[in-house]
Amino acid sequence: MRKKYFINVSIFISFILLLLLVSNCAINDATGERQLVILSEEEENNIGAREHPNIVKSFSGIYQNKKLQNYIKKIGTKIVLNSEIANIRWTFTILDTPIVNAFALPGGYVYVTRGLLSLANDEAEIASVLAHEIAHVTAKHSAQRHAKATLSEIGLNILSVVVGQPLVTNIANIGVQGVLSAFSRSEELEADQLSIGYIIKSKYDPNGSVRFLKRLDALTNILSKTEQNSINSLFSTHPKTMDRIIKSKNSIPKNIEYKSFKKEYLAAINNMIYGDNSSHGIIKGNKFFHTELNFSFTVPNNYKIINNDNSVISFNEDKSSIVIFDGLYNDENLTLLEIAESNYVRSNIDSHKELFIDKNLAIVFKEKNPVVFEGEKYLRSTYLINWTNNRIWRFSLLVNPLKKKKYVEELNNIATSIHYLSEEEKIDGRPNYIQIIETKSGDTPNKLSKAMAITENKLEIFSIINGLDKMNSNEVLSEGILVKIIVN
Repeated sequence: MRKKYFINVSIFISFILLLLLVSNCAINDATGERQLVILSEEEENNIGAREHPNIVKSFSGIYQNKKLQNYIKKIGTKIVLNSEIANIRWTFTILDTPIVNAFALPGGYVYVTRGLLSLANDEAEIASVLAHEIAHVTAKHSAQRHAKATLSEIGLNILSVVVGQPLVTNIANIGVQGVLSAFSRSEELEADQLSIGYIIKSKYDPNGSVRFLKRLDALTNILSKTEQNSINSLFSTHPKTMDRIIKSKNSIPKNIEYKSFKKEYLAAINNMIYGDNSSHGIIKGNKFFHTELNFSFTVPNNYKIINNDNSVISFNEDKSSIVIFDGLYNDENLTLLEIAESNYVRSNIDSHKELFIDKNLAIVFKEKNPVVFEGEKYLRSTYLINWTNNRIWRFSLLVNPLKKKKYVEELNNIATSIHYLSEEEKIDGRPNYIQIIETKSGDTPNKLSKAMAITENKLEIFSIINGLDKMNSNEVLSEGILVKIIVN
Protein backbone atom coordinates (compact mmCIF):
# COMPACT_ATOMS: atom_id res chain seq x y z
CA MET A 1 0.00 0.00 0.00
CA ARG A 2 1.46 3.37 -1.10
CA LYS A 3 1.61 6.37 1.23
CA LYS A 4 -0.72 9.26 0.46
CA TYR A 5 0.73 12.72 0.71
CA PHE A 6 -1.52 15.69 1.47
CA ILE A 7 -0.58 19.30 0.68
CA ASN A 8 -1.74 22.08 3.01
CA VAL A 9 -3.01 24.54 0.40
CA SER A 10 -2.78 27.65 2.63
CA ILE A 11 0.88 26.91 3.50
CA PHE A 12 1.62 26.30 -0.18
CA ILE A 13 0.08 29.61 -1.20
CA SER A 14 1.89 31.49 1.57
CA PHE A 15 5.18 29.95 0.42
CA ILE A 16 4.59 31.00 -3.19
CA LEU A 17 3.61 34.52 -2.14
CA LEU A 18 6.73 34.78 0.01
CA LEU A 19 8.87 33.80 -2.99
CA LEU A 20 7.13 36.46 -5.07
CA LEU A 21 7.68 39.09 -2.39
CA VAL A 22 11.38 38.30 -2.06
CA SER A 23 12.00 38.18 -5.80
CA ASN A 24 10.01 41.33 -6.64
CA CYS A 25 11.23 43.75 -3.97
CA ALA A 26 13.39 46.76 -4.77
CA ILE A 27 14.61 49.90 -3.00
CA ASN A 28 12.44 52.92 -3.81
CA ASP A 29 14.62 55.95 -4.56
CA ALA A 30 12.07 58.37 -3.10
CA THR A 31 11.30 56.63 0.19
CA GLY A 32 14.50 54.62 0.67
CA GLU A 33 12.40 51.57 1.58
CA ARG A 34 12.04 48.15 0.02
CA GLN A 35 8.83 47.84 -1.98
CA LEU A 36 7.01 45.09 -3.75
CA VAL A 37 7.19 45.82 -7.50
CA ILE A 38 5.09 43.79 -9.90
CA LEU A 39 4.56 46.52 -12.50
CA SER A 40 7.54 47.48 -14.61
CA GLU A 41 8.12 51.12 -15.50
CA GLU A 42 6.82 50.34 -18.98
CA GLU A 43 3.60 48.87 -17.53
CA GLU A 44 3.11 51.93 -15.30
CA ASN A 45 3.47 54.21 -18.32
CA ASN A 46 0.98 52.12 -20.26
CA ILE A 47 -1.60 52.25 -17.45
CA GLY A 48 -1.42 56.05 -17.29
CA ALA A 49 -1.60 56.44 -21.06
CA ARG A 50 -4.54 54.04 -21.33
CA GLU A 51 -6.58 55.66 -18.56
CA HIS A 52 -5.82 59.30 -19.47
CA PRO A 53 -8.70 59.63 -22.00
CA ASN A 54 -11.11 58.03 -19.47
CA ILE A 55 -10.07 60.53 -16.79
CA VAL A 56 -10.52 63.48 -19.15
CA LYS A 57 -13.97 62.23 -20.17
CA SER A 58 -15.03 61.51 -16.58
CA PHE A 59 -14.10 65.02 -15.40
CA SER A 60 -15.80 67.15 -18.09
CA GLY A 61 -12.82 67.43 -20.44
CA ILE A 62 -9.68 69.57 -20.49
CA TYR A 63 -10.01 73.26 -19.65
CA GLN A 64 -9.44 75.07 -22.92
CA ASN A 65 -6.93 77.71 -21.90
CA LYS A 66 -3.55 76.91 -23.39
CA LYS A 67 -1.74 79.70 -21.56
CA LEU A 68 -2.95 78.47 -18.17
CA GLN A 69 -2.25 74.84 -19.10
CA ASN A 70 1.35 75.78 -20.00
CA TYR A 71 1.69 77.73 -16.74
CA ILE A 72 0.70 74.70 -14.65
CA LYS A 73 2.96 72.48 -16.76
CA LYS A 74 5.88 74.85 -16.09
CA ILE A 75 5.33 74.64 -12.31
CA GLY A 76 4.97 70.85 -12.43
CA THR A 77 8.10 70.42 -14.55
CA LYS A 78 10.11 72.55 -12.12
CA ILE A 79 9.09 70.27 -9.25
CA VAL A 80 9.68 67.07 -11.23
CA LEU A 81 13.28 68.13 -11.90
CA ASN A 82 13.79 68.11 -8.11
CA SER A 83 12.22 64.66 -7.66
CA GLU A 84 13.69 61.17 -7.99
CA ILE A 85 11.95 60.40 -11.31
CA ALA A 86 12.68 63.20 -13.75
CA ASN A 87 13.39 60.89 -16.67
CA ILE A 88 9.82 59.96 -17.63
CA ARG A 89 7.44 62.04 -19.74
CA TRP A 90 5.26 63.83 -17.21
CA THR A 91 1.86 65.16 -18.24
CA PHE A 92 0.05 67.94 -16.35
CA THR A 93 -3.64 68.52 -17.12
CA ILE A 94 -6.26 71.01 -15.90
CA LEU A 95 -9.70 69.35 -15.85
CA ASP A 96 -12.69 71.54 -16.68
CA THR A 97 -14.76 70.93 -13.55
CA PRO A 98 -15.65 73.05 -10.50
CA ILE A 99 -14.93 70.08 -8.23
CA VAL A 100 -11.91 70.76 -6.00
CA ASN A 101 -9.55 67.87 -6.61
CA ALA A 102 -6.12 66.66 -7.70
CA PHE A 103 -4.76 63.17 -8.36
CA ALA A 104 -2.15 61.27 -10.35
CA LEU A 105 -1.87 58.10 -12.42
CA PRO A 106 1.13 55.81 -12.79
CA GLY A 107 3.50 56.95 -15.50
CA GLY A 108 3.52 60.62 -14.48
CA TYR A 109 -0.01 61.76 -15.33
CA VAL A 110 -0.94 64.55 -12.90
CA TYR A 111 -4.34 66.30 -12.80
CA VAL A 112 -5.68 69.40 -11.09
CA THR A 113 -9.21 70.71 -11.50
CA ARG A 114 -10.30 74.22 -12.35
CA GLY A 115 -12.13 74.26 -9.02
CA LEU A 116 -8.89 73.63 -7.19
CA LEU A 117 -7.13 76.45 -9.06
CA SER A 118 -9.87 78.87 -8.00
CA LEU A 119 -9.31 77.93 -4.34
CA ALA A 120 -5.53 78.42 -4.39
CA ASN A 121 -4.13 81.89 -3.79
CA ASP A 122 -0.51 81.74 -4.94
CA GLU A 123 1.94 79.66 -6.94
CA ALA A 124 3.47 78.02 -3.88
CA GLU A 125 0.07 76.59 -2.94
CA ILE A 126 -0.40 75.02 -6.38
CA ALA A 127 3.21 73.80 -6.25
CA SER A 128 2.40 72.02 -2.97
CA VAL A 129 -0.60 70.26 -4.55
CA LEU A 130 1.36 69.22 -7.64
CA ALA A 131 4.30 68.08 -5.49
CA HIS A 132 1.95 65.94 -3.38
CA GLU A 133 0.60 64.18 -6.48
CA ILE A 134 4.09 63.83 -7.96
CA ALA A 135 5.12 62.19 -4.67
CA HIS A 136 2.39 59.56 -5.08
CA VAL A 137 4.04 58.63 -8.39
CA THR A 138 7.66 58.71 -7.18
CA ALA A 139 6.77 56.72 -4.04
CA LYS A 140 5.01 54.24 -6.36
CA HIS A 141 1.84 54.28 -4.27
CA SER A 142 -0.21 53.61 -7.41
CA ALA A 143 2.10 50.77 -8.37
CA GLN A 144 1.85 49.30 -4.86
CA ARG A 145 -1.92 49.46 -5.05
CA HIS A 146 -1.84 47.54 -8.31
CA ALA A 147 0.61 45.08 -6.80
CA LYS A 148 -1.72 44.37 -3.88
CA ALA A 149 -4.67 43.85 -6.20
CA THR A 150 -2.59 41.55 -8.38
CA LEU A 151 -1.27 39.51 -5.44
CA SER A 152 -4.83 39.03 -4.25
CA GLU A 153 -5.71 37.64 -7.67
CA ILE A 154 -2.57 35.48 -7.72
CA GLY A 155 -3.52 33.94 -4.40
CA LEU A 156 -6.95 33.02 -5.72
CA ASN A 157 -5.53 31.70 -8.95
CA ILE A 158 -2.91 29.52 -7.26
CA LEU A 159 -5.74 27.97 -5.29
CA SER A 160 -7.65 27.50 -8.55
CA VAL A 161 -4.68 25.81 -10.19
CA VAL A 162 -4.38 23.41 -7.26
CA VAL A 163 -7.97 22.31 -7.78
CA GLY A 164 -7.57 22.22 -11.56
CA GLN A 165 -9.13 25.49 -12.74
CA PRO A 166 -7.51 27.78 -15.36
CA LEU A 167 -5.46 30.86 -14.51
CA VAL A 168 -7.40 34.03 -15.48
CA THR A 169 -5.44 36.94 -13.98
CA ASN A 170 -5.14 39.95 -16.28
CA ILE A 171 -3.45 42.95 -14.69
CA ALA A 172 -4.53 45.24 -17.52
CA ASN A 173 -8.15 44.91 -16.43
CA ILE A 174 -7.74 46.57 -13.03
CA GLY A 175 -9.18 49.76 -14.59
CA VAL A 176 -9.66 53.38 -13.75
CA GLN A 177 -11.59 52.74 -10.52
CA GLY A 178 -8.57 50.93 -9.11
CA VAL A 179 -6.31 53.74 -10.29
CA LEU A 180 -8.34 56.38 -8.43
CA SER A 181 -9.30 54.49 -5.29
CA ALA A 182 -8.22 56.02 -2.00
CA PHE A 183 -4.64 55.88 -0.77
CA SER A 184 -4.03 54.78 2.79
CA ARG A 185 -3.48 57.27 5.59
CA SER A 186 0.23 56.41 5.75
CA GLU A 187 0.61 56.86 1.98
CA GLU A 188 -1.03 60.29 2.11
CA LEU A 189 1.21 61.41 4.96
CA GLU A 190 4.27 60.01 3.19
CA ALA A 191 3.32 61.99 0.07
CA ASP A 192 3.00 65.10 2.25
CA GLN A 193 6.51 64.58 3.62
CA LEU A 194 8.08 63.95 0.20
CA SER A 195 6.28 66.89 -1.38
CA ILE A 196 7.64 69.35 1.18
CA GLY A 197 11.15 68.25 0.20
CA TYR A 198 10.36 68.78 -3.48
CA ILE A 199 8.95 72.28 -3.05
CA ILE A 200 11.85 73.37 -0.82
CA LYS A 201 14.32 72.21 -3.50
CA SER A 202 12.22 74.10 -6.06
CA LYS A 203 12.57 77.30 -3.94
CA TYR A 204 8.83 77.55 -3.22
CA ASP A 205 7.42 78.60 0.13
CA PRO A 206 6.72 75.27 1.91
CA ASN A 207 4.02 76.98 3.97
CA GLY A 208 1.93 76.97 0.79
CA SER A 209 0.75 73.48 1.65
CA VAL A 210 -0.41 74.67 5.08
CA ARG A 211 -2.26 77.65 3.62
CA PHE A 212 -3.98 75.53 1.00
CA LEU A 213 -5.02 72.76 3.39
CA LYS A 214 -6.47 75.35 5.79
CA ARG A 215 -8.44 76.88 2.94
CA LEU A 216 -9.71 73.46 1.86
CA ASP A 217 -10.78 72.73 5.41
CA ALA A 218 -12.56 76.10 5.68
CA LEU A 219 -14.41 75.52 2.40
CA THR A 220 -15.57 72.07 3.47
CA ASN A 221 -16.95 73.44 6.73
CA ILE A 222 -19.38 75.88 5.07
CA LEU A 223 -20.84 73.41 2.59
CA SER A 224 -23.77 71.07 2.92
CA LYS A 225 -23.13 67.33 3.06
CA THR A 226 -24.11 66.92 -0.61
CA GLU A 227 -21.84 69.79 -1.67
CA GLN A 228 -18.96 68.40 0.42
CA ASN A 229 -19.24 65.08 -1.38
CA SER A 230 -19.29 66.86 -4.73
CA ILE A 231 -16.67 69.58 -4.19
CA ASN A 232 -14.35 67.59 -1.97
CA SER A 233 -14.72 64.33 -3.92
CA LEU A 234 -11.54 62.25 -3.61
CA PHE A 235 -10.03 64.59 -0.99
CA SER A 236 -12.65 63.26 1.41
CA THR A 237 -10.80 59.92 1.48
CA HIS A 238 -7.52 61.52 2.57
CA PRO A 239 -6.49 61.85 6.24
CA LYS A 240 -8.21 64.63 8.16
CA THR A 241 -7.06 67.94 6.75
CA MET A 242 -6.15 69.54 10.09
CA ASP A 243 -4.11 66.50 11.01
CA ARG A 244 -2.14 66.95 7.80
CA ILE A 245 -1.71 70.66 8.48
CA ILE A 246 -0.08 69.92 11.85
CA LYS A 247 2.26 67.31 10.38
CA SER A 248 3.13 69.60 7.44
CA LYS A 249 3.99 72.46 9.80
CA ASN A 250 6.33 70.23 11.80
CA SER A 251 8.23 69.32 8.61
CA ILE A 252 8.93 72.88 7.44
CA PRO A 253 12.41 74.29 8.15
CA LYS A 254 12.39 77.42 10.27
CA ASN A 255 13.96 80.82 9.52
CA ILE A 256 14.26 80.28 5.77
CA GLU A 257 12.65 82.64 3.25
CA TYR A 258 11.06 81.26 0.11
CA LYS A 259 8.85 82.82 -2.57
CA SER A 260 5.11 82.30 -3.00
CA PHE A 261 4.66 84.15 -6.35
CA LYS A 262 1.16 85.40 -5.55
CA LYS A 263 1.12 88.16 -8.18
CA GLU A 264 2.18 85.76 -10.95
CA TYR A 265 -0.41 83.17 -9.95
CA LEU A 266 -3.31 85.60 -9.73
CA ALA A 267 -2.39 87.01 -13.15
CA ALA A 268 -2.46 83.46 -14.56
CA ILE A 269 -5.98 82.67 -13.28
CA ASN A 270 -7.46 86.10 -14.05
CA ASN A 271 -10.66 85.59 -16.12
CA MET A 272 -10.69 81.84 -15.47
CA ILE A 273 -14.20 80.36 -15.39
CA TYR A 274 -15.57 79.84 -11.88
CA GLY A 275 -18.21 77.17 -11.25
CA ASP A 276 -20.00 75.54 -14.16
CA ASN A 277 -18.84 76.07 -17.73
CA SER A 278 -21.49 77.11 -20.27
CA SER A 279 -20.54 74.13 -22.44
CA HIS A 280 -21.79 71.89 -19.60
CA GLY A 281 -24.75 74.03 -18.55
CA ILE A 282 -25.09 76.66 -15.83
CA ILE A 283 -27.11 76.61 -12.60
CA LYS A 284 -28.19 80.02 -11.33
CA GLY A 285 -30.67 80.14 -8.50
CA ASN A 286 -33.55 77.83 -9.39
CA LYS A 287 -32.82 77.84 -13.13
CA PHE A 288 -30.69 75.64 -15.40
CA PHE A 289 -29.31 77.31 -18.55
CA HIS A 290 -27.49 75.82 -21.51
CA THR A 291 -26.44 78.59 -23.88
CA GLU A 292 -24.79 76.30 -26.44
CA LEU A 293 -27.86 74.04 -26.73
CA ASN A 294 -30.25 77.00 -26.36
CA PHE A 295 -32.64 76.02 -23.60
CA SER A 296 -33.52 76.67 -19.97
CA PHE A 297 -35.90 75.24 -17.40
CA THR A 298 -36.97 76.22 -13.90
CA VAL A 299 -37.49 74.26 -10.68
CA PRO A 300 -39.18 75.41 -7.46
CA ASN A 301 -37.04 77.51 -5.11
CA ASN A 302 -36.86 74.73 -2.51
CA TYR A 303 -35.35 72.22 -4.97
CA LYS A 304 -31.67 71.34 -5.13
CA ILE A 305 -30.09 71.14 -8.62
CA ILE A 306 -27.07 68.95 -9.38
CA ASN A 307 -25.41 69.21 -12.80
CA ASN A 308 -23.81 65.87 -13.71
CA ASP A 309 -21.85 65.07 -16.86
CA ASN A 310 -24.76 63.34 -18.59
CA SER A 311 -27.80 64.53 -16.66
CA VAL A 312 -29.26 67.20 -14.41
CA ILE A 313 -30.96 65.98 -11.24
CA SER A 314 -33.25 68.12 -9.12
CA PHE A 315 -35.15 67.18 -5.96
CA ASN A 316 -36.97 68.61 -2.97
CA GLU A 317 -35.68 68.40 0.58
CA ASP A 318 -36.91 64.91 1.46
CA LYS A 319 -36.55 63.55 -2.10
CA SER A 320 -40.25 62.74 -2.29
CA SER A 321 -40.19 64.34 -5.75
CA ILE A 322 -37.23 64.01 -8.13
CA VAL A 323 -36.61 65.23 -11.68
CA ILE A 324 -33.94 63.65 -13.89
CA PHE A 325 -33.23 65.57 -17.10
CA ASP A 326 -31.17 64.17 -19.97
CA GLY A 327 -31.30 63.78 -23.74
CA LEU A 328 -31.56 61.26 -26.55
CA TYR A 329 -30.70 61.36 -30.25
CA ASN A 330 -33.36 60.48 -32.80
CA ASP A 331 -31.27 59.80 -35.91
CA GLU A 332 -33.82 57.26 -37.13
CA ASN A 333 -36.63 59.87 -37.16
CA LEU A 334 -38.87 57.67 -35.05
CA THR A 335 -42.06 59.06 -33.58
CA LEU A 336 -41.94 59.99 -29.91
CA LEU A 337 -44.30 57.13 -29.09
CA GLU A 338 -42.07 54.66 -30.96
CA ILE A 339 -39.09 55.91 -28.96
CA ALA A 340 -41.06 55.54 -25.73
CA GLU A 341 -42.14 51.99 -26.56
CA SER A 342 -38.63 50.96 -27.66
CA ASN A 343 -36.92 52.36 -24.53
CA TYR A 344 -39.52 51.31 -21.97
CA VAL A 345 -41.60 48.16 -21.54
CA ARG A 346 -44.47 48.72 -23.96
CA SER A 347 -46.98 46.79 -21.90
CA ASN A 348 -46.01 48.87 -18.83
CA ILE A 349 -46.93 52.19 -20.45
CA ASP A 350 -50.23 53.07 -18.84
CA SER A 351 -51.26 56.05 -20.93
CA HIS A 352 -49.79 58.77 -23.09
CA LYS A 353 -50.80 62.07 -24.60
CA GLU A 354 -49.31 64.55 -27.07
CA LEU A 355 -48.75 68.23 -26.32
CA PHE A 356 -46.61 71.16 -27.44
CA ILE A 357 -43.89 72.68 -25.28
CA ASP A 358 -42.52 76.00 -26.60
CA LYS A 359 -43.93 75.04 -30.04
CA ASN A 360 -42.17 71.66 -29.99
CA LEU A 361 -44.08 68.39 -30.17
CA ALA A 362 -43.84 66.34 -26.98
CA ILE A 363 -45.47 63.34 -25.33
CA VAL A 364 -45.93 62.45 -21.70
CA PHE A 365 -46.60 58.92 -20.53
CA LYS A 366 -47.04 57.13 -17.22
CA GLU A 367 -45.95 53.65 -16.19
CA LYS A 368 -48.10 51.08 -14.42
CA ASN A 369 -45.42 49.71 -12.12
CA PRO A 370 -43.22 51.72 -9.74
CA VAL A 371 -39.48 52.12 -10.33
CA VAL A 372 -36.64 52.01 -7.81
CA PHE A 373 -34.26 54.96 -7.45
CA GLU A 374 -31.56 55.01 -4.75
CA GLY A 375 -33.31 52.14 -2.99
CA GLU A 376 -36.74 53.82 -2.83
CA LYS A 377 -39.87 53.12 -4.87
CA TYR A 378 -41.36 55.89 -7.01
CA LEU A 379 -44.11 56.37 -9.55
CA ARG A 380 -42.63 57.58 -12.83
CA SER A 381 -43.97 59.66 -15.65
CA THR A 382 -41.79 60.74 -18.57
CA TYR A 383 -41.75 63.66 -20.99
CA LEU A 384 -40.05 63.31 -24.39
CA ILE A 385 -39.70 66.64 -26.22
CA ASN A 386 -38.59 67.15 -29.83
CA TRP A 387 -35.76 69.70 -30.10
CA THR A 388 -33.40 70.89 -32.81
CA ASN A 389 -30.76 68.73 -34.54
CA ASN A 390 -32.61 65.44 -33.89
CA ARG A 391 -32.28 65.92 -30.16
CA ILE A 392 -34.99 64.80 -27.77
CA TRP A 393 -35.01 66.13 -24.23
CA ARG A 394 -36.28 63.79 -21.57
CA PHE A 395 -37.69 64.59 -18.14
CA SER A 396 -38.12 61.58 -15.85
CA LEU A 397 -40.47 62.64 -13.04
CA LEU A 398 -40.35 60.52 -9.89
CA VAL A 399 -42.81 60.92 -7.04
CA ASN A 400 -43.30 59.11 -3.76
CA PRO A 401 -46.59 57.15 -4.17
CA LEU A 402 -47.87 58.48 -0.84
CA LYS A 403 -47.32 62.10 -1.94
CA LYS A 404 -48.50 61.88 -5.53
CA LYS A 405 -51.37 64.36 -5.18
CA LYS A 406 -49.14 66.94 -3.53
CA TYR A 407 -46.31 66.98 -6.07
CA VAL A 408 -47.55 65.73 -9.44
CA GLU A 409 -48.58 69.19 -10.71
CA GLU A 410 -45.30 70.69 -9.46
CA LEU A 411 -43.29 68.08 -11.36
CA ASN A 412 -45.28 68.60 -14.56
CA ASN A 413 -44.64 72.33 -14.34
CA ILE A 414 -40.88 71.70 -14.26
CA ALA A 415 -40.98 69.64 -17.45
CA THR A 416 -43.22 72.08 -19.32
CA SER A 417 -41.06 75.06 -18.29
CA ILE A 418 -38.31 74.17 -20.78
CA HIS A 419 -37.98 76.77 -23.53
CA TYR A 420 -35.59 78.41 -25.96
CA LEU A 421 -33.47 81.14 -24.40
CA SER A 422 -34.51 84.77 -24.57
CA GLU A 423 -31.84 87.39 -25.32
CA GLU A 424 -31.78 88.27 -21.63
CA GLU A 425 -31.36 84.61 -20.63
CA LYS A 426 -28.43 84.23 -23.04
CA ILE A 427 -26.69 86.84 -20.88
CA ASP A 428 -27.89 85.30 -17.60
CA GLY A 429 -26.70 81.88 -18.76
CA ARG A 430 -23.09 82.94 -19.17
CA PRO A 431 -20.59 81.41 -16.74
CA ASN A 432 -19.03 83.28 -13.85
CA TYR A 433 -15.37 84.27 -13.93
CA ILE A 434 -12.61 85.02 -11.47
CA GLN A 435 -11.46 88.61 -11.78
CA ILE A 436 -8.39 89.99 -10.06
CA ILE A 437 -8.78 93.54 -8.75
CA GLU A 438 -6.76 95.95 -6.62
CA THR A 439 -8.32 97.09 -3.37
CA LYS A 440 -9.18 100.77 -3.03
CA SER A 441 -9.18 103.03 -0.02
CA GLY A 442 -11.83 101.96 2.48
CA ASP A 443 -12.42 98.49 1.00
CA THR A 444 -13.36 95.75 3.46
CA PRO A 445 -14.10 92.04 2.87
CA ASN A 446 -17.74 92.72 3.69
CA LYS A 447 -17.96 95.50 1.09
CA LEU A 448 -16.13 93.64 -1.67
CA SER A 449 -18.02 90.39 -1.12
CA LYS A 450 -21.31 92.07 -1.98
CA ALA A 451 -20.11 92.35 -5.59
CA MET A 452 -19.65 88.55 -5.83
CA ALA A 453 -21.84 87.03 -8.59
CA ILE A 454 -22.97 84.10 -6.45
CA THR A 455 -26.18 83.71 -4.49
CA GLU A 456 -25.01 82.02 -1.26
CA ASN A 457 -22.15 82.42 1.22
CA LYS A 458 -20.78 85.53 -0.50
CA LEU A 459 -18.67 86.73 2.43
CA GLU A 460 -17.53 83.22 3.35
CA ILE A 461 -16.44 82.33 -0.20
CA PHE A 462 -14.75 85.72 -0.72
CA SER A 463 -12.81 85.30 2.53
CA ILE A 464 -11.78 81.71 1.80
CA ILE A 465 -10.56 82.17 -1.78
CA ASN A 466 -8.56 85.22 -0.69
CA GLY A 467 -7.11 83.71 2.47
CA LEU A 468 -8.85 86.23 4.73
CA ASP A 469 -10.47 85.79 8.12
CA LYS A 470 -14.24 86.12 7.93
CA MET A 471 -14.27 87.31 11.54
CA ASN A 472 -12.46 90.46 10.43
CA SER A 473 -14.95 91.22 7.66
CA ASN A 474 -15.22 94.92 8.50
CA GLU A 475 -11.48 95.49 8.82
CA VAL A 476 -10.18 97.92 6.19
CA LEU A 477 -7.81 96.19 3.75
CA SER A 478 -4.53 97.75 2.69
CA GLU A 479 -4.92 99.79 -0.46
CA GLY A 480 -3.58 98.25 -3.68
CA ILE A 481 -3.50 94.55 -2.67
CA LEU A 482 -4.75 91.98 -5.18
CA VAL A 483 -7.93 90.05 -4.42
CA LYS A 484 -10.18 87.61 -6.29
CA ILE A 485 -13.83 88.36 -6.89
CA ILE A 486 -16.37 86.33 -8.85
CA VAL A 487 -18.08 88.22 -11.68
CA ASN A 488 -20.55 87.40 -14.45
